[in-house]
Amino acid sequence: MGKEIERLEQLGFSNYEAKVFLALYQGSVMSAADIAKEARIPRPSVYQILRSFAEKGFCNEVTTPKKQLFEIIDSKVIQDKLEIEFKTDFQQKLTSLKACFNEIGPLYKTRQPDEYRTDVELIKGFNLHREQKFLELVKSSNKGILVMNRFVGNVSGKLDKESRDLHKRGGYIRSIYENSTNFKLKIDDKWQNVSKEDLIRLCEDFVKHGEDIRFLNEIPQILAVFDEKIVYISLYDEKVLPRDSSDVVIKNKRFASFITGLFNIYWDRADTLEALKKELE
Repeated sequence: MGKEIERLEQLGFSNYEAKVFLALYQGSVMSAADIAKEARIPRPSVYQILRSFAEKGFCNEVTTPKKQLFEIIDSKVIQDKLEIEFKTDFQQKLTSLKACFNEIGPLYKTRQPDEYRTDVELIKGFNLHREQKFLELVKSSNKGILVMNRFVGNVSGKLDKESRDLHKRGGYIRSIYENSTNFKLKIDDKWQNVSKEDLIRLCEDFVKHGEDIRFLNEIPQILAVFDEKIVYISLYDEKVLPRDSSDVVIKNKRFASFITGLFNIYWDRADTLEALKKELE
């Protein structure tokens, strides 16, 4: 019974509650004395737990002339009740979490001494956090973004939507992509390897939404410059696993101007989309 007890405890049952539940679950209709004997726990504790189970709808109280009996209800009904309880509890906690951080958000680092303030942010670990940080910078941009990037893994259109919104706000995006097909696209609802033709079609779609694009055979560094004042650098090294790599956000206009100058040098050297098309002819 040890494994079953442990499973119930993982669901939030106390040790005594798990023992009472299993005894009643197997016995169906039982008296408190029978349950206490089967569960091997004190009878007063059993009465309290059974009253709680009855209130939650896990069992029915059956009154007879001689004694009070308890009957377990349908197993599937109990499972459904617990599922509803867990979902409701999770949603309430999630709502409270969002409300809490919406309220305390403005307080973040408001008392940080000036000597400890920094214009550099280091991001490591979970890749989703990196993507969210990048999207936040895109959403907050108004003037324009310079991007130097290579497509890897599964490429989605999420950022493309944000780029369209930026263009609607009057901003620009100039991107230098690596001329490679080392990534996958969702084609006919399946992630598939791509060809140069697929790469061109993908970039043509970006151009339709206002993005200016050029290509290099090899991207020296993945980076972006936002509104000429913030630089996002995704440090790249073939010998370092993605989970061990780091991203850096630098909020410094002089540095952003310096990186913009380097970007323009590579932009002038890069091939246009039309040149890439001619290579396939």
